[in-house]
Amino acid sequence: MIIVSRDGSGDFTTIQEAIHSVTTTHRSPVIILVRMNEYKEQVVVDRDNIRIVGEARDRTIITWGNGTETAQRADGTFVVTGRNVEVENLTVRFESSEKTMAQTAAVIAAGDRGVWRNCRLEAPETAVICGCPESASEQAQMQAEGRVYFEDCTIQGSRQLVSGSSRAWFEGCTLQMLSGGGDYTAFRTPHGQAYGAVFHRCTLKGECGDGEAFLGELGEADAQAVFLDCEMDGHVAPSGFRVQSEDAYPTEKSGEYRTHGERSDLSERIFQEKRLSDDEASVYSVAEVLGGCDGWHPDRRVPTWYLCGDSTMANYPETASPMTGWGQMLQPLLKETIYVENCAICGRSSKSFIAEKWLGYIELCLHAGDKVIISFSHNDEKKDPLRYTSPYGTFPEYLSLYIDAARAHGAEPILATPIARRHFDSEGRLLATHGDYPEAMRNLAKVRGVRLVDMEKGTMQIVSQLGDQESRTLYCHVPAGHPNYPDGAQDNSHLHRRGAIRYAALFLSLLKGETTTDGLQFSEAGNDLTGLIAKEDSILR
Repeated sequence: MIIVSRDGSGDFTTIQEAIHSVTTTHRSPVIILVRMNEYKEQVVVDRDNIRIVGEARDRTIITWGNGTETAQRADGTFVVTGRNVEVENLTVRFESSEKTMAQTAAVIAAGDRGVWRNCRLEAPETAVICGCPESASEQAQMQAEGRVYFEDCTIQGSRQLVSGSSRAWFEGCTLQMLSGGGDYTAFRTPHGQAYGAVFHRCTLKGECGDGEAFLGELGEADAQAVFLDCEMDGHVAPSGFRVQSEDAYPTEKSGEYRTHGERSDLSERIFQEKRLSDDEASVYSVAEVLGGCDGWHPDRRVPTWYLCGDSTMANYPETASPMTGWGQMLQPLLKETIYVENCAICGRSSKSFIAEKWLGYIELCLHAGDKVIISFSHNDEKKDPLRYTSPYGTFPEYLSLYIDAARAHGAEPILATPIARRHFDSEGRLLATHGDYPEAMRNLAKVRGVRLVDMEKGTMQIVSQLGDQESRTLYCHVPAGHPNYPDGAQDNSHLHRRGAIRYAALFLSLLKGETTTDGLQFSEAGNDLTGLIAKEDSILR
């Protein structure tokens, strides 16, 4: 997770700097959390797999304006050309006191599989352009043909509120026409494209006078804009859509279905506009309009697992390889329908993790269906006032804060006891080194009704079965001469990549309940554990 804060308390002070820092390809989206403030910058998202989350929609504001009367190119405050970009919980404004010759907007959504949730998008004229603007080159327009989904957004503007050529779905949005009036849509759907813009269960509200807003202009044969189950007040013209001339012919591609509100009388609509029947309207669904060959379902959130823990769970850079946190290896073992956001940080306890606001940052990103996986103890045990917690006192109290935070957002909290340290006595018996902390977690899980993954017992069994010598292969034991460890390493707390893979698989197996009556044997079926370890062994030989 990358934190943007103008006061310097985060990783970056501008959103664009944070976007530029994303240089690698991730299967799960890189989360950029933007703290409350006004950011006066143009944001261009030209990377794939990014999720940008505002701390509070009406107080996390991005504003920009070109301010030039002679501008010839398209400009927007927030421009997306990357694939799989999600934006939520912020306000985007385009501000310009001058009339420009360019097509401008608050948002230009030109990438494929774009998602906007709970955002305010505001401009004096066009608020949203779906796809490349008209002024873009033909090649750029062809490359930018994509799909975009808006949910629970407020979109405010005039003249041509929403325009573009992409397939776009607006779910439960509020469309606000400013006093200047104009058209709600100006879509130029490419010839042969099955769908254009669909507005489902949206509310159309206006500051302009009665009849000064139109649903769009039926001027192009392939233009498509469909309003389904939408509410419209008197600012919408009785004719609904409008045409350039009375000689315009019906295209059967733009129309309405079950409109309600003050302007719900479809009998007053122009004859060129289509009134959809029940059967015709039933064809329109997010899956049909946006699904495509890859079966995209933007209305179905991909659940995210947020990992809260210490160095045994954390991500490590290549410069620390082969040291690897077991949380780092969860994503490769999971299906593509789950994302992992590893927020575990080296040296943190259940107490210091909260003190540094990381739980608060996670809360801002949580949604129903997510999971919060909590695994602390290694640093709670240390007699450091900033980190220490007592096993039957403050430790369960801090863990309860994680549980409460998850449940408040409809996410599931899961407690995971700490992994075993590799510590054998003189007779070759593995010793438990975490004192009362694991048992305190077991007791808390019962009291709070939380699922528990007993990583301590599971990893102790694995290490005991392997024995003193062979178990070293799971932990970060590295011979001298390694590029990252010239003097070698003999670490019995932190894992080798091989061990991280095995412990991640153990976690998933225990989570799924794949245990015997002993409670600790687990099946590796369904996980690519064998292949991953074999690949790791071949690299190390």
